[in-house]
Amino acid sequence: MPKLSRRRFIQWPALAFISQPVWANNSNGWRAAQVMPLKTQELYPTVHQGRLYVAGGIASKLGVPYFTDRVVSFDPDSNTWRDEPDLPEALHHAALVSTGSRLFLVGGFNGGYSHIWRMRSTVYELLGSDWVEIGSLPAPQAEGVLAAAPDGAIHLVGGQSPRGDNNVKRSDHAEVTTHLRWHPEEDAEQDWQNLAPIPTARNSATGGWLDDQMIVTGGRTAGGNLANTEIYDLKTNTWRSAAALPLPQAGTASVVVDDGLIVFGGEIFTPQAKVFKEVWRYSISQDQWSEMPSMLTPRHGIGAGRFGDRIYVVGGATEPSGKGTSDANEMFLLNAGQQ
Repeated sequence: MPKLSRRRFIQWPALAFISQPVWANNSNGWRAAQVMPLKTQELYPTVHQGRLYVAGGIASKLGVPYFTDRVVSFDPDSNTWRDEPDLPEALHHAALVSTGSRLFLVGGFNGGYSHIWRMRSTVYELLGSDWVEIGSLPAPQAEGVLAAAPDGAIHLVGGQSPRGDNNVKRSDHAEVTTHLRWHPEEDAEQDWQNLAPIPTARNSATGGWLDDQMIVTGGRTAGGNLANTEIYDLKTNTWRSAAALPLPQAGTASVVVDDGLIVFGGEIFTPQAKVFKEVWRYSISQDQWSEMPSMLTPRHGIGAGRFGDRIYVVGGATEPSGKGTSDANEMFLLNAGQQ
């Protein structure tokens, strides 16, 4: 029998939550929502069937970091979190993706004292009350941009893969331009196809699909942060360069909006280590970025999900690298000034 994970339901008192919040006293569009059940960072969540799912990550308890197998989901209408089935192994930087009817977890790192950065190629699917290994990538890959296209195919772009046979340390990996595609409903055997590689190798970038175009922006290499924006055209299987992020940000999160992408937070190590509060909105029709109201709590390693006009930015860390792990959950209302 598949195991059913522990479930801890965390709810606000009824009077503490208003399902349709009043924004009159918060003209910049931000407000705090119910915090996560755990402090965790390096998240790649997804919206699935009306909930924001968060899986694994580098968690923290009493300031001590650990790798977690815990999966939680957030209901924006009731402003509550609940536990979902645990992962089969503790993973960080593992990416979730939803096709609408199915939920998958791809890649990441399996953390342990002897293999903190052992990169994984595993593909899991949430089936009933358990995560089931259903296949694997052609090679280990993590910290790329994973997103489902409008046709239901899953695309994994960039990130890192092992340089050779070694696969236990951070230095064992290098940025790749790999672009993989798999359609769950058409190819049950997981024959991941190689498509046109992204021009700029990078990890810790962000992006998503807008109709038949996939936007990828930011990220970093061993040489530092990047501001590059590149857009993939599904019809022609080609990439083109687009307007660069105003700041080179990595470890960000993003959501797709009607005409482009909104990018939140991130971190940088050189020339000065810091965490970003900046939020940028990209218009694909104008090929330009505009500044949005800054995050309430600057963070990197965050996740984000959009529900109509409400965007939730969860978890992450308030300091560069592994310090300041957070359970924050902050909501941004699109077009708040027009409410």
